Amino acid sequence: MNLLLTTYPAQRSRNVGDRLITDSALDLIKARHPLYAPDVLFRETDLDNLTDKRIDSIVAPGFSVSDGVYRGTFRLFSDLSRMKNFFPIGCSFQQPLQPGASFSDFRYGSQTADFLSLLAERFGPYPCRDALIVKVLTNNNIPAVYCGDLSLYEERALNRHFVPPDPVQSAVFTVGHLPNYTIQSIDVLNLMRDLLPKADLFVSFHSKPSEHSIKIAEHAVELGFSELRPYGSSKNLQKLYASIDVHLGYRLHGHLFFLRSRKPSILLAEDVRSYGFSQTSDISTGCFLAFSPETLEADRDTPHRAIEFLQQEISNRFFSYRACLSNIERTYHEIIVPYFNNLARNLSVLDVELSL
Repeated sequence: MNLLLTTYPAQRSRNVGDRLITDSALDLIKARHPLYAPDVLFRETDLDNLTDKRIDSIVAPGFSVSDGVYRGTFRLFSDLSRMKNFFPIGCSFQQPLQPGASFSDFRYGSQTADFLSLLAERFGPYPCRDALIVKVLTNNNIPAVYCGDLSLYEERALNRHFVPPDPVQSAVFTVGHLPNYTIQSIDVLNLMRDLLPKADLFVSFHSKPSEHSIKIAEHAVELGFSELRPYGSSKNLQKLYASIDVHLGYRLHGHLFFLRSRKPSILLAEDVRSYGFSQTSDISTGCFLAFSPETLEADRDTPHRAIEFLQQEISNRFFSYRACLSNIERTYHEIIVPYFNNLARNLSVLDVELSL
């Protein structure tokens, strides 16, 4: 039995970013091992309940390396000797932001440190989705390497020539998670409408609508934006965003999906996930902190800085994105290809062993 542990909360928010991570992992594996057909389980599933099953491999895209991950965010087995052929990839980190914190002084609790160290000894360095996570792990003497978020990689888009939109005929704004950015979000929407008066504009939900996101979307619709609801399906996301030129907003996987599609994007970083990408020099183009690092309060200047950047990039035919997209290609060839080739070889060996 092969397992893939998904972070996609199908019975909760239906966050399309988590769905995109899972589907990207499946596509990368099946491109190398077409017969791969795992049982897909939510990360909180207690694997101890699979008492009558032989677990041959566990793939964990978006595996968390946060404090308390073991038996919390990921249940796994209570007996870690049952963890064989474990493949974490695109590892994430969900600790809350702290005022003025760079995470240089972050230290794991002893249980999490022992757990992460044990798995690293068995399965190698953790491939992490941003440079901040690599820094946190290595500061705690746990080996790690940068690999990027899996949603950045679609093999048919790799090596695709970047064609900047000229003119920008459409743009989408993604609504964030946190209600303390309501005023800031409204400012961004107003500025987008002013900058792109002739463009088709959209406001998008990446999770099931909340009171906060509905309020933002209502204002956008009043400005002439059209509403999109891609949450729950990565195929729906691809279909709805296929003809849109530019992304600007708070949703990390809206930002990454546009980069994956070789299109420009601006990310307003509202939490530690997006903050990590803003601190990753290879792919930090277009990232703006939505908050003041000293207070974590919404920064009222961020909308103007983001729109000024967009205006400048339009004038320069989005030249700044060329290095960013080149870096994504390089990481794919240097890290992602060897990792998934090795994973596929291991799966093939297991298939042979099971057939004997």
